[in-house]
Amino acid sequence: MPRDVDPDKRLADVAAATVQVARTSGAHSVTIRAVATQLGGSTTLVTNYLPSRAALILNALDHGRDRWREELAAALTGVSDEDRLATVIEWSLTSTSDDPVLRTLIMEIVANAAVEPDMAASLHRESTEFRELLRSAAAESGFADPDDVAGLAYLLVRGAYIAATEDPEHWTDARIRDVIQGTVSAQPRS
Repeated sequence: MPRDVDPDKRLADVAAATVQVARTSGAHSVTIRAVATQLGGSTTLVTNYLPSRAALILNALDHGRDRWREELAAALTGVSDEDRLATVIEWSLTSTSDDPVLRTLIMEIVANAAVEPDMAASLHRESTEFRELLRSAAAESGFADPDDVAGLAYLLVRGAYIAATEDPEHWTDARIRDVIQGTVSAQPRS
């Protein structure tokens, strides 16, 4: 008689295994076989739930996104309107647990979006949501041109992910925060 398997738990386990493979071997090493091996099972253990490498990566990011939303809500609790954008930026630059690995998976999506329609759609959706979050926070914070400030913040934060990967000794968390927060806070307010 087959065992009952909780699909949500299985997807969470696959997400954790995907992150572990990316952490130990790099995002380029995330494959169905590598994740199945990390889980200690056959490839069908994975493919019964996620049919492709793209689905593996998106599943890991979906699980990370759930945690990120909770962390953002907690970070914004009790924050004045004036400080909302600075808080959103600070949250987006904070690295906890698996964040650096998840950012490498995001870069893997960017690198493969042209040939992976699911990745391209996910990238577009996530980028749009993040830009809107920045825009609404910029408006609440009283910036004179919330759209431009949100665009600037978006480019700075996304660029910081790449810069920190390229040269982590130069682009430390503190340096990145100083540059981004200083640049954004210098923008005119209403």
